Amino acid sequence: MKQSLTEKMYLAFRFEFEHGGHIITAVASGMTGKEEVLVDGERVSGKRNFGLSGRHPFVLNGTEYEVRFDVGGFLLSQIDCTLSADGQVIETKTRSATVNKKTFIRNLIVFFLIGMGFGYLAATIALDFMG
Repeated sequence: MKQSLTEKMYLAFRFEFEHGGHIITAVASGMTGKEEVLVDGERVSGKRNFGLSGRHPFVLNGTEYEVRFDVGGFLLSQIDCTLSADGQVIETKTRSATVNKKTFIRNLIVFFLIGMGFGYLAATIALDFMG
C-alpha cells in the first residue's frame, strides 16, 4: 500500500485487515501520537500514545478483538500492527517510513534540525532567565 503525501508528512501509518466480513482499519501517527481503529469506517477505539506500543481492545459480534501497535525504532520509523481475535493472532503487517536511503537521510536531517531548534530555544530561555 502506497502512502499519501499527508501520511508521509505526519509519519502516519495505515493498516487494513479483513476478518469476519468486516474491514478493520488501524491508523497511527508517529508525529502526533494519535492511534485509532475503525471497523467498516466507524471508530471503535482511539487514543494518543507516545509509547513504543499501544493496545486497542474492542468487541465485535461477540468476538473480542485487539489491535496492537509496536514501534521498532524511532530512527527507522518502523511499526508493526497485529490483529488478534479471541487471543489468536490473525495477521501482522509491518510498515516503515524509511522505504529507501533518501527518505531515511531526509528524516534524519529534519529531526536533527528540529532538535537543534529546540535546543537553541531552551538555551536562549535559560540564559535570559539566569541573567
